[in-house]
Amino acid sequence: MERRGAGAEQKGEIMGGILATCVTPHPPLLIPEIGGRELRKVESTSSAMMRLAELVGELSPEVLVIVSPHSPFYADGFAVKLGDVLQGNFGQFGCARVGASKQVDGDLAAALLGLAQEEGLPLAGVQHERGAWSSETDVLDHGLLVPLYFLDSKFDCPIVSLSISGLSYRLHASLGRLVAQACEQTGRRAVFVASGDLSHRLIPGAPAGYSPRGEDFDRRIVEIARTGKFEELTDLPGELVAEAGECGLRSLHMMGGVLGGLACENQMLSYEGPFGVGYMVSFHRLMEEQG
Repeated sequence: MERRGAGAEQKGEIMGGILATCVTPHPPLLIPEIGGRELRKVESTSSAMMRLAELVGELSPEVLVIVSPHSPFYADGFAVKLGDVLQGNFGQFGCARVGASKQVDGDLAAALLGLAQEEGLPLAGVQHERGAWSSETDVLDHGLLVPLYFLDSKFDCPIVSLSISGLSYRLHASLGRLVAQACEQTGRRAVFVASGDLSHRLIPGAPAGYSPRGEDFDRRIVEIARTGKFEELTDLPGELVAEAGECGLRSLHMMGGVLGGLACENQMLSYEGPFGVGYMVSFHRLMEEQG
């Protein structure tokens, strides 16, 4: 099945629609001003994030669609952040001087809202206004700011910011499918960024306590990402997911919906968990010919 969007093709290049997706962790210690000496313990992840920025930059995307598990969470629906500009910084982590200011692709957000309404998927546009959030600068949470820190170093483009929800994994995948449709409808050359960490229970003393199943969970997710078989996320046993103490699985289900089973070139750029939390960086570029 071919899915290329509204644009024309030139020299075999996809002119509109989803170009690629990627998975990024979001520990603030990846930021040199925050991580300091601890940064050397996540050198593999830091190097992979820089390589990811290069790979995404080579595609010259017109927009990044990013889902963060740390954006405002609603049990019964998803949210897309509206407004001309979204800002944030790492003040929560003692480094307010480092942050980002991003233009919002309002046309793409509107197209996504329209498709969700047509399908009956609960997606609400949340307008940023002064005083509407807990502070003036937390509209971009660290689940967004960490990947943007690296991606912005290689290129700059508008974003669309999405939240996860308490709804089913199936509905997260459905929203991902609508993201792909909205990018095609608007002719946007887009990259989808799934922000999320894996198990938080890898070692004794880990942030969410230790479980021997945490390593099992991460091993399975890494294999799924390595092969690009994101449909296998639905096969993960519920008890394994519960034991993992993860924060990125819903982001991954949404990304699976974005890809829709289409063939990809999959690159596993890094995985490590030195502090008891699994950090995975992967890149999934859609093949130019889909039959």
